[in-house]
Amino acid sequence: MGKRLAVLVLLVWGLAAFAQSNRPFAGASLVFQWVEGTPLTSLMLQAGSYNLGGGFGARANVGIGLNPNFLELGADLLFPFGAGRLLPYGGIGANWVGLGALNFFGIRGLAGVNYSTASDASLFAEAVPTLYLASDATGIYGTAFGIQIRFGVNYLF
Repeated sequence: MGKRLAVLVLLVWGLAAFAQSNRPFAGASLVFQWVEGTPLTSLMLQAGSYNLGGGFGARANVGIGLNPNFLELGADLLFPFGAGRLLPYGGIGANWVGLGALNFFGIRGLAGVNYSTASDASLFAEAVPTLYLASDATGIYGTAFGIQIRFGVNYLF
């Protein structure tokens, strides 16, 4: 029940950001992630906006693990630094990574750059350090540090 509620909340977050912006985006990325030295590669789908007003944006994302199999859900507040074709941004967010019986709940920061092409597509790259709280069926048993490197494309509407 909790996972279904989390998916619903993240979808609503992403759709709200998507609907309220003058330039919403939807995209996909290839994510290289390491948690305490363990590699977790995934494909990630995301939706949101770099400009919701007030100098910030938001996005929600769903990641599908390729090796090993896992699910990742996340939401971020984005803070763009300027405007134009080359847009650097930072942000903060939270995510959950489910590896079967093992769960990681994370708080993350991010730094990235988005390059808008001549069309409505944009390319982006990000570095995302994350502090995780790890848990299993017996409860919380420790913390872990992880980092993600993301490369992807967004379509601007």
